[in-house]
Amino acid sequence: MDDKWFKKQQKRVGVTAEDIAEELGRDRSVVSRIYVGRQRMSLDQARVFSKVLDTPLDVILEKAGIADPEIGRQVSPGFADNDAVQFMPKDYSENMRAAAHAFGADRPGVDVWQVKNDSLVLNGYLPGDFIVVDTHAANRCGAGDIVIAQQYNGKTGQANTILRRYEPPVLIAANNNPKDQRVLFHDGTNVLITGRVFASWRR
Repeated sequence: MDDKWFKKQQKRVGVTAEDIAEELGRDRSVVSRIYVGRQRMSLDQARVFSKVLDTPLDVILEKAGIADPEIGRQVSPGFADNDAVQFMPKDYSENMRAAAHAFGADRPGVDVWQVKNDSLVLNGYLPGDFIVVDTHAANRCGAGDIVIAQQYNGKTGQANTILRRYEPPVLIAANNNPKDQRVLFHDGTNVLITGRVFASWRR
């Protein structure tokens, strides 16, 4: 994480850490934790930084230490299909805001995501379900936990968000789709857990 570069970009475009935090829909402390390396920047957060700092996404990914320049350039046009997508608090509907509050998703580091496919359908997570993810628990996940992770593929240059069950040291899907049956080794580099799912609801 090149925090000096990010702060220089802030001065260039005239925005503060508070401005970035507002766009993220989070507390300013999230930006500080990202800058000092206590919290890894997610791909969705990188999109926000790219927009606010008026900087290409591949550059943000490189400076945040998420991907090398070549992978960043290949990823930049669009992320690969994701198993789940993060909601920004500013986009919550009234009902969603109430549910998020009930599950504690209005605390720093706790986010609401929506399941987009059947990666864990056999574990009861259906497309359209909302899940609550604790990013502070990313390093404390145990066997059987449902997690959000980032998968980077150096061969294709793609990066995507995956929803899996953690069975140390691997992440596994729970469906009947042959393409999802390969286990993913959690190595902290090519596959990195970014949060633990601790609640969910269905509309």
